[in-house]
Amino acid sequence: MRKLACLFLLCTTTAAFAGVRADLRQGGKLYQDKKYGQALSKYNEILQNSPENQPAAFGAGAAAYYLKDYQSAQKDFEQAAQLEGKLEQDALFNLGNAYYRAGNSEKAEEAYRQAIVLNPKDKEAIHNLQLLLQQKQNQQNQNNQNQQNQDQNSSNQSQQNQQAQALSQDQQNQQNPSDPQNQMKKDDADRVMQMARENEHKKPTQSGAAQGSTVEKDW
Repeated sequence: MRKLACLFLLCTTTAAFAGVRADLRQGGKLYQDKKYGQALSKYNEILQNSPENQPAAFGAGAAAYYLKDYQSAQKDFEQAAQLEGKLEQDALFNLGNAYYRAGNSEKAEEAYRQAIVLNPKDKEAIHNLQLLLQQKQNQQNQNNQNQQNQDQNSSNQSQQNQQAQALSQDQQNQQNPSDPQNQMKKDDADRVMQMARENEHKKPTQSGAAQGSTVEKDW
């Protein structure tokens, strides 16, 4: 978490804030020791008494981030970015990270852009924004490809349905003797068979064949 390592060194020089200064040091030390839960409690304790304390809000966001409580981290970083102090730009950068981890790409993009406005030379913010935009473009391309595949599948299915309907209609026509076309085909077939039977009886017997022998079929 950027600039958190030195947070525990931040302090004021007036006696009125001696307690806050000590608490900030303690919170920073707990954070450095990766005791994020205890650090978060300490920073929240400071914020209860000094809600305008930017380092405490920033530290609370960082501790919540490492505890994977991204919703709390977002709230704390947003607060830190709005408070007066030197941590606004870093708070916006880390806010973008918290939004990204929570799956809110649009908010993450907005936070990165704001961080870059405050510091156009922030290579980390620029890198994260470029990465986010590339992922966004890749997802859009994938969505377009999926839509094209879906449209193609729908078209193929429609053609298959039409073919199936045509085949079904042909089968129904073949099974329906009352259909005029089917009746014509049946009449033609009957006529051909009748002609065949008539020709069969008109065939002459072979010369010298015994009476009563069967008629020879030459087809």
